[in-house]
Amino acid sequence: MASEIDMDFFDVEQYLDARGVFYDPGGKNVKDGWIGIQCLWCDDHSNHLGIDLENKGINCWRCPAKGTIIKLIMKIDRCSFSSALSVVQQYSHISTSVIKRSFGPERITEAATHVELPSMSENELLQLHRSYLESRHFDPDYIFNKYKLQSNGPVGDYRLRLIIPFYQKNRLVTFTTRDVTNQASIPYVHCSISNSIYHPKVTLYNIDAMGDTAVVVEGVTDVWNCGDGFVATMGDKWTVQQMALLKNLKRCFILYDTEEEAQENAVKLGQNLSITVPDVNVLELESGDPGDLPPDDVKSIRKEIFGRVY
Repeated sequence: MASEIDMDFFDVEQYLDARGVFYDPGGKNVKDGWIGIQCLWCDDHSNHLGIDLENKGINCWRCPAKGTIIKLIMKIDRCSFSSALSVVQQYSHISTSVIKRSFGPERITEAATHVELPSMSENELLQLHRSYLESRHFDPDYIFNKYKLQSNGPVGDYRLRLIIPFYQKNRLVTFTTRDVTNQASIPYVHCSISNSIYHPKVTLYNIDAMGDTAVVVEGVTDVWNCGDGFVATMGDKWTVQQMALLKNLKRCFILYDTEEEAQENAVKLGQNLSITVPDVNVLELESGDPGDLPPDDVKSIRKEIFGRVY
């Protein structure tokens, strides 16, 4: 069954109840919005290990122990990182959270075994689509060909949109679409779950161009501007499945937009990945987003991270 799981919906208290772990919902050592348990990393007897119910972080007020709820699950269950992800899935109650926030309620159905791009789309760069790419300072022909885009004309479900395919292991697994008029109420409309092998919030855009070092960004235009080695989570609300695709990297850099919520989510992702990825860094721009970085800045970032410009 295809599913969407967001760390925000992990029920910490239900998990602790199931494991028989006593917790204080309040009191002398417990901050508002937190619960406290005995620390498993020191000789605590007074519930000094705080658990942030909103951000899913942990912090002991007596010893250096801190991190994320996944670190705590691995300690309590004596399990691997992958098994901890399964526990998160088990105790997350809203399986369609990301879809509902983006597009309204949608029935979860079996994933497709084969994906086809919209029948109305054309393997040709139409003028309106070309103008959109030029307005974002892209080389239209290069982007269109490199990322195997298609154009949808003025008819069909995806009228006046760029069709943006997602490949994983060289297999078409889903697609998203981008309005080129800048007038649509929803700029990006994803392929439905029922027509996807992996929905865009389950995989990573540009994952086939990822080696053992990756830069995680929010959207497709960030990838287009920055190139190979950059992968997108399609928004700053990453999912457990996307995090699992990054867990075996040697180095990971997270470069989200400058909005406060985006930066908070970048930090959460970095904290979780640091359990298995040896070198994790959360980067922050002074303004804007990676999709708007000038070419010289992109070159500098690429040379610093990958040791080469291209």
